[in-house]
Amino acid sequence: MELRHSSLVAGPADLIALFVANYRCGHCASETETRTDDHGNPHLLIHHDAGCPVLEGTLSSLPDTLRAARSTP
Repeated sequence: MELRHSSLVAGPADLIALFVANYRCGHCASETETRTDDHGNPHLLIHHDAGCPVLEGTLSSLPDTLRAARSTP
């Protein structure tokens, strides 16, 4: 079974775009993207590398999320 880990970041589209631009996982070379759900709400998706401790749930993504938030105006 493929590991999946989700971190939900919700808010205005411009805030989500800034998180996408600034989020970096401290443990892998993750990639980010945005998607809009059926209700028009933007979501940030983080694709962690296999074996990443954040993906496995061993470590929290909170420090990386806080760094991304501090990088936004």
